[in-house]
Amino acid sequence: MTTSFQMFLLAARELNFSRAAEIAYVTPQCLSDHVKRIEETYGVTLFIRKPHLRLTEEGRTMVRYLTRIRALEDSMENELADVSGGARGTLRLGLPVTRGSILIPQTVTKFREHFPNVEVEIRLSDTRNLEELLLGGALDLFLGVDAGQHALFRRESLCREALYLVISRSAMRAQFGEHYQAVHENFLRYGADLTQLKDVSFVQGHKRSTTTVAVEQLLLQKNIPYSFPIRVSNFDLHIDFCRMGRYATVCSRSHLRRVIDQPTAELEVYGVRGSKNRLDVELIEHRDAQPLAYRTAFAQLLGRCVLDEDAAICSWLQDRAIVTPGE
Repeated sequence: MTTSFQMFLLAARELNFSRAAEIAYVTPQCLSDHVKRIEETYGVTLFIRKPHLRLTEEGRTMVRYLTRIRALEDSMENELADVSGGARGTLRLGLPVTRGSILIPQTVTKFREHFPNVEVEIRLSDTRNLEELLLGGALDLFLGVDAGQHALFRRESLCREALYLVISRSAMRAQFGEHYQAVHENFLRYGADLTQLKDVSFVQGHKRSTTTVAVEQLLLQKNIPYSFPIRVSNFDLHIDFCRMGRYATVCSRSHLRRVIDQPTAELEVYGVRGSKNRLDVELIEHRDAQPLAYRTAFAQLLGRCVLDEDAAICSWLQDRAIVTPGE
């Protein structure tokens, strides 16, 4: 990719010529000259400069094509290195925060045993941000949860996760009083009826979290009025709030690992009654990315870890007679 194209992509990302020039270690005038050279070559205007810098339709089109070209160039360089000398390069990986903290330590450790010359760069963020990073050429692979149906995604489905309620016993007793034990047994057998928890406050993730979106859709389907007075992206904090006895949370199956690893008699876990919502967990690459030995190996390793983890949690639920409605 030419220097002018690289300068344009940097300016398009920052939408500030001075900041982009500082990152590129050139003067703003030098960067502006590169952009002007492209505009003159193609007979287009790439930016509207006032009242603030923003891309034109032609600019957005050029960004779309150049990011694909950059992804192809990166794939070519990595593949040539892979062919000429074997497993040397950089794997840029993205995962949702909680899943990453659970899966990454064991997965990367095993991977590095076989590919010691491959550097691993990890981004922990929500699925929507990871989608944008992959399309922008900043990631090679990400683990997505209910990812969007984009034409440039190459997907491998791993599993579909149900939703579960995590709530403290004290919150259950406050809600149901002398009927607590009967309701508890009913929830274990048939799943939690969220319509009976209208007075319980829920702590959930932020609005871009695909898990939170699934929870909101579920509550809307059941015509349950809801408010999330606390939104936080770290699921460990969800559990901490639940332990305090004032809040509940609805989470995906994989997030129950935090409950399993920090056992306490205070917390109850139930399936969610009447929920057909399932979260699709997938490995996603760019459609134009060329297969590399180390990338394929890591994807296979991560996929196995996801499936093994899901099987272990299902076994934990079964041992405790916690029914998942619809499964």
